[in-house]
Amino acid sequence: MIEFGAHAWPLILLLALAGFVTWFSYRETEPKLRGFSRWLLPTLRGIALAFLLILLFEPSIYRHVRQERLPGLAVLVDESQSMAQHQWTKELPVTQGQTYYFGFGAATRPIEGLSAVRDTAPRTDISSALEEIRNSLRDQNLRSVLLISDGQYNTGRNPVYVAADYGIPIHTVVVGDTLEQQDLMIARTVTNELAYVGQEVPVDVSLLLRGYADETVTTRLYVQDSLAASENLTISEGESIASLRFIPQKEGLFQYTLTVTELENETSAANNRETFTVRVLRRSQKICIIAAAPHPDLTAMHNLLTRDQVRQVDNFVQMQSNRFYEGNLPGSLEDYDAMILIGFPGREAGDASVNVVARAAQSGVPLFFMLTRQTDLQRLRDEFANVLPAVPAVTGSVLYDEATLKLTQTGYRDPILDVPEALWERLPPLIATTGHWNVTSDSRILGQVSLRGITLEEPLFVVLSRAGHRTAAILGSGSWRWLNLAGDPAEIPRIWPQVVENLMQWLTTPEDDRTVRVAPQLTAFDGSEPIDFSGQVYDESLNPVSDAVVTVELTAPDGVQYPYTMTNTGSGRFTLRIDALPEGTYSYTAQATRMNTSMGMDQGIFTVGSVNLESRSTNSDEALLRQISYRSGGYLFTEESLHTLPERLHADPSFVSVTKSQDLEFDLRRIPWILGIIILLLGLEWVLRKRNGLA
Repeated sequence: MIEFGAHAWPLILLLALAGFVTWFSYRETEPKLRGFSRWLLPTLRGIALAFLLILLFEPSIYRHVRQERLPGLAVLVDESQSMAQHQWTKELPVTQGQTYYFGFGAATRPIEGLSAVRDTAPRTDISSALEEIRNSLRDQNLRSVLLISDGQYNTGRNPVYVAADYGIPIHTVVVGDTLEQQDLMIARTVTNELAYVGQEVPVDVSLLLRGYADETVTTRLYVQDSLAASENLTISEGESIASLRFIPQKEGLFQYTLTVTELENETSAANNRETFTVRVLRRSQKICIIAAAPHPDLTAMHNLLTRDQVRQVDNFVQMQSNRFYEGNLPGSLEDYDAMILIGFPGREAGDASVNVVARAAQSGVPLFFMLTRQTDLQRLRDEFANVLPAVPAVTGSVLYDEATLKLTQTGYRDPILDVPEALWERLPPLIATTGHWNVTSDSRILGQVSLRGITLEEPLFVVLSRAGHRTAAILGSGSWRWLNLAGDPAEIPRIWPQVVENLMQWLTTPEDDRTVRVAPQLTAFDGSEPIDFSGQVYDESLNPVSDAVVTVELTAPDGVQYPYTMTNTGSGRFTLRIDALPEGTYSYTAQATRMNTSMGMDQGIFTVGSVNLESRSTNSDEALLRQISYRSGGYLFTEESLHTLPERLHADPSFVSVTKSQDLEFDLRRIPWILGIIILLLGLEWVLRKRNGLA
């Protein structure tokens, strides 16, 4: 049926008028038309005008359609690795209606039939699979679901809760043996994610024995195919603990592999092996304290730093020109993670020792300077002016006075001084100079001098971060008194230790000024998840570069290299996703180029572990499948009773066809070939007019 958007009666008048105009224009022509052209030309024009007039009145064709849809059965088959342990017949009886096949593990995919099932998925997520097929078939007449599984799920929420609100019956088929199987497995591993070189690391391995009596087994720990530890243990049925110990020999990210003896007639040997990852750090920080003379601040600082056993603290106290009480100063201090100068350089400091310290500071060794009365301000300015956040403005005789530390607005927000303001005001004063320091323009003043309640515009605590150099300075002495306070309130004695820890962490954390930064989202992945990389590219001024090309070369554990190109997401950011990789430790090298010019490189390592979730349980969970079918109104089938499925579906009053009625509308103005016909008619008329000599 055709309907118009406007009244149709004017269309009749316009069509009649168009016909009259066409007849009149061809009634008398010069030259006179003869033969077939006399009727063809006015016909072409008349039809074209008729089409145009009809389209102006918004014609639409309406059609009523009735469609019968057969009842749908979605067959949802478990494709997880645990299904490979069971033998089952991959055949279904013929049922009426439409059948849809899906396989699922951690994700769900449509399949052609049961012959296309593959038991390779490392995870099982039944609840997500049920929800996904309901959504994907929402436009179909889905009436029942047949879930074929061993009932062992390890991802997602409990499928029983999904079944309770599913709305259609979920029939379940139990695959595998529901009885406990003979098996020895590594159930759980407990160890440290971080370790230190040379420091013993405990590994507690939970072994679960089923279906055996007393057995003597050996648990072994390997790193890069080398045996790191082992233990022989006699275990009985149930859970037992094997306690291993190993000592890392070098820093880095390492993958460790645990194995336990394979017993005779075990159901699964896959769960006799497990991997984990440990990041090994250097055992200690090396801190060097250099003092111009014995001082209480030296003792207090040494005691604070050595509270953490991972630190190695070396003291050097000036005795004479180039002599120290502890022995000679090393010829190079660049192996230290940080230097702390307490009053150094003093008036007795020799040129050789001052030069060693200055070279280390200028090479980038983090520096923390604490002023004392023994400091030689002239030599401090001459040798350390380009690394300190504040340098002496006056080098002659200076006066010292008691000054309290008053935090600046910058200091309140700085994480180094993450202590309530009220507690700072309770601290004793320091011995400081006033009016004698020039602060560099790129430094941050965290604390100022306060004399007898009046805050001066003079620095007392200053920090600097510049081109890889990090330095800090407290321009006063007497911080030892901050450790000898009565605990009222109890937090006051902990202020200075906390600030020192924050300060040392800030000083020794490398500043990231790389122009190319590419890293995986995690340092350790399991074998079922994709490897996601993120990257950033900057120019020498650390401005984002949006038109760079970033390539990543991945090196597998066997030495094979795989090239990838990252996706540019704009504003100097890049992403890369690599499908799940086999187990092992991988290295990568990232290269950024712009107009065939290298902009920098980055590199790193990550590990991919094994996924043993599917081998944790070797028997089927019939109780879960029974609950799913019961809660949704379905039936629990075994392989022996599955032949009754057609009868169950036929007896289900909801498993019926539905007739869907639909009104379809076709807007003729949106059909492009109609406009093409009009253009063709008018074009053909023009060609014939020219061939007949008409204007």
